[in-house]
Amino acid sequence: MSRRIFLTADWHIARSAWKNRPEIHGDALNSLKHLMDIVTHTGDDKPNYDVILGAGDLFDMKNPSSDAVVMANKLLASKNFRFAYIQGQHERSDVGVPWMELTKGTHANFDKLRKSDERFERYHFTLDLGGMDIHVYAMDWCISLHLQDRLDEIGAALKRDKKKYPNAYNILMLHQTCNAVMAGTGDARAAKLEFFNFRACELNDGMIPHGFDCIVCGDTHQHAIFELIDKEGYLNTCYSPGSLAMQTVAETNTGQCFVLEWSNEWEPKIYSQTLYRRPYEERNIENPVEFDKTIRNWIKAPVTSHFDRPIIRFSLYENDADRKEQLIKACEGKCFPFIDTVKNEVEELENELFGSPTDTLDVLISTAINEADATIEAKQLLTDLISGDSADEVLDSYYKAMVKK
Repeated sequence: MSRRIFLTADWHIARSAWKNRPEIHGDALNSLKHLMDIVTHTGDDKPNYDVILGAGDLFDMKNPSSDAVVMANKLLASKNFRFAYIQGQHERSDVGVPWMELTKGTHANFDKLRKSDERFERYHFTLDLGGMDIHVYAMDWCISLHLQDRLDEIGAALKRDKKKYPNAYNILMLHQTCNAVMAGTGDARAAKLEFFNFRACELNDGMIPHGFDCIVCGDTHQHAIFELIDKEGYLNTCYSPGSLAMQTVAETNTGQCFVLEWSNEWEPKIYSQTLYRRPYEERNIENPVEFDKTIRNWIKAPVTSHFDRPIIRFSLYENDADRKEQLIKACEGKCFPFIDTVKNEVEELENELFGSPTDTLDVLISTAINEADATIEAKQLLTDLISGDSADEVLDSYYKAMVKK
């Protein structure tokens, strides 16, 4: 029998995680149900080997609705597995996440562990692989002011435990954003604008303690593998599971997680696991003939159940309010239509930051040059941007230099 650890993050379970489209809901629960169908089911008389790690923001708010809590815990209680989780900024509370305690999950709060004699024994997952142990070191989301100190404390604990458990497989679980992956999240242009609006991308090269076999980071909502240089100069592979809940059409429409699977080897096989969310399509309507055909097709289409109702992102050939209203009415009960939503939002943000007066961009980038922890090459690229080079090309080059690839 194989042994598996599922790396998950950002479930964002809520009545509706889409703030501007409350009629779309339940996607995260759909993905969680799919995950529970995959997790090994074992009886009380058999050892269970599957472990689920939840890297923060499992609920969308500190005080989630009762129905979201009941449904989540009902799903999690349907299988026998080990479960450890941390808090993200959405659910961050001094009293922890009591909603998850109903699942017999373990809140892997490093703040509490470092003040007790228990150390990391609660997170000492033992897999029967020739005496190999799994250790999970984790901490709740914290502001950048305290981040490096917390990481250093975890690094000290790891060195101490390596003497006692030299053959352990060590996992670090965090809920912090990272420059190396945020540049590719969602719409590329929107991500760049977010950076210059001083979004807190907190993890950088030289911050992670040395010695971890696997690092899992929540908060980015992107399913990705990236690299960070640790405090001793070694390259570490990091895993961003992505979110179970789609909260914008700029995000991927499939929920995903990573799986570490052992058979008889020390190094696990690592692969992506796609989790069902809901169908998603993009359709271009380029002229009046295509528009009329689209309207007729959607009027004839059958009404579908909520969970099977697709998200359709339409791109109209012109910005016409009457046509949009016709399309929305034709799609009612059959799909959730988005009509040029992302494009318009990005254009508005570009106009706000890059429109007239032009000195808004210059001032913003000058501030970034002075304050950013960037290489000389990256700062020169920013200077070039002010002097009139192509914004997209310079910003792309800046990100490459910023993460020191």
